[in-house]
Amino acid sequence: MDYNILIVEDEIEICDAIEIYLKTQNYHVFKAHNGVEGLKIIEQEIIHLAIVDIMMPIMDGIQMTMKVREKHDFPIIMLSAKSEDIDKITGLNIGGDDYVTKPFEPMELVARVNTNIRR
Repeated sequence: MDYNILIVEDEIEICDAIEIYLKTQNYHVFKAHNGVEGLKIIEQEIIHLAIVDIMMPIMDGIQMTMKVREKHDFPIIMLSAKSEDIDKITGLNIGGDDYVTKPFEPMELVARVNTNIRR
């Protein structure tokens, strides 16, 4: 089965790098640079998993995740430079399924995507 992964990340270099790694695993990738763009893609496409940065302009990852959870239950991996325990707990409590801190090892992120897709 082909899986659609949504990357919502305002840093274009990070977004593009994640896309490259996911495409090597044969995932179909959609990209957005803020929560509003991400929500639009979710309404137009079937998304199987989202990787969502927490700190973004216009609509941050926390707000976006809470909106997504009103209608969808696909896995969400939170991505953030915030590495304090309280930040991780907040991200998981509002609907994230996993939490990865920046800087991250790209292959670890891909492994987490694979794990979340399998469930």
